[in-house]
Amino acid sequence: MRRTALTATIVIAAAGLTACTEEQAYCVDLAGYAAAATNVDPQNPADYVKILEDAKKLQDTAPADVKDDWKVIVAFAEKAQKAGTNEVELARLTKQLGGVTTAYKAIATQAKDSCKVDIPKLS
Repeated sequence: MRRTALTATIVIAAAGLTACTEEQAYCVDLAGYAAAATNVDPQNPADYVKILEDAKKLQDTAPADVKDDWKVIVAFAEKAQKAGTNEVELARLTKQLGGVTTAYKAIATQAKDSCKVDIPKLS
């Protein structure tokens, strides 16, 4: 009985350490993203391509409370990449900026609260 309780305690402690490590890794990746996102102009959807790879990585490792927000950012960046310099397609994308801005603000709030990382604000 005592061995079972000890084993359970070790398993629970290990699970807690793993979650902490995953969150720390996300926060480190988020800090790198923040540095890259500094030069992204929210009024220029083509700029989102600059942060696409980092955003994909963060989408995969993000905590549950912002995972859907990262999906919005990644989907938008992929559309911007596909649009390239096509002004008509880029104009269509600007109509989605409201949802992207909302998702980004949720990510920024979580980044500051949980990771102590300031990501650039969208204007």
